[in-house]
Amino acid sequence: MKKSVQIGFFLLPAVALTGIFIYYFAGWSAWASMLSWEGLSGFGHFIGLQNYIDLFTKDFVFRKGLINTLILSGSFIAVTLPLGLLNAILIDLGLKGKKAFRLIFLLPLSFSFVVSATMWVWMFAPQSGTINTLLRGIGLGALAQPWLTSSSQSLLGLVIIYVWQFSGFATLVYFAGISSVRTELLEAAEVDGATTFQKYIRVVIPLQKIPTFTVLFLLLMYALRVFDLVWLTTGGGPGYSSELLATYMWRVAFNRNQFADGAAIGFVMFILSALIVIPFVVKMRGDTS
Repeated sequence: MKKSVQIGFFLLPAVALTGIFIYYFAGWSAWASMLSWEGLSGFGHFIGLQNYIDLFTKDFVFRKGLINTLILSGSFIAVTLPLGLLNAILIDLGLKGKKAFRLIFLLPLSFSFVVSATMWVWMFAPQSGTINTLLRGIGLGALAQPWLTSSSQSLLGLVIIYVWQFSGFATLVYFAGISSVRTELLEAAEVDGATTFQKYIRVVIPLQKIPTFTVLFLLLMYALRVFDLVWLTTGGGPGYSSELLATYMWRVAFNRNQFADGAAIGFVMFILSALIVIPFVVKMRGDTS
């Protein structure tokens, strides 16, 4: 009994903080989203789901931000997962330059989003940027692009930035998963005459379900609420071409002082995250039980 009390005492601060900053404020946000709250004069009156109806039927920018968020999340994850797995396999193979290779892909993890955004804005600059300058220097100036300043390429530029930022994380998780594969399984495959390629295809990769779910879960959680890198690189532009739910929520709530609409956008993000993430969590628990 005494031990249970001690455990409860140590868990109490974490439970209290989780209850306040997650469940209480999530409930408060849901309530605020159903008010006619604009400006600093007061909360307004209860209008039910009218803010949500207006967002989906009348607000073009919200629908654009929702589509862009889904496109960015899907593209970013679809590239990062296989790239991380491939990098982890190359590191595990012990190729020459392994340390330098590992440093290159893990270095972005140490960069803050502010540093990353500043660096990529400079690299993507149409006239003086590193990428276009390099293309012109090697005689491929025709391939120079406007990148983040183009409404048709800004979202692609953001995908490139996020893949660069998080591919090292995916590599790290996959490498830990590959390293944990039991040597008995690999030795048995060798006895059966399996080549190196066959060992990875038939033994190593099928055993990476938990690392895959881990990377997928964490990247989804981040991708659905991305704000910092987007705000510091494109600001949602040009022309709303890279507007996301998070950037639009900030714009609506704190630039226009339409707090109820901002709360509604935030709650849509919460529901979207829950609908996508919960099935993966259930699937992962089922595979590990």
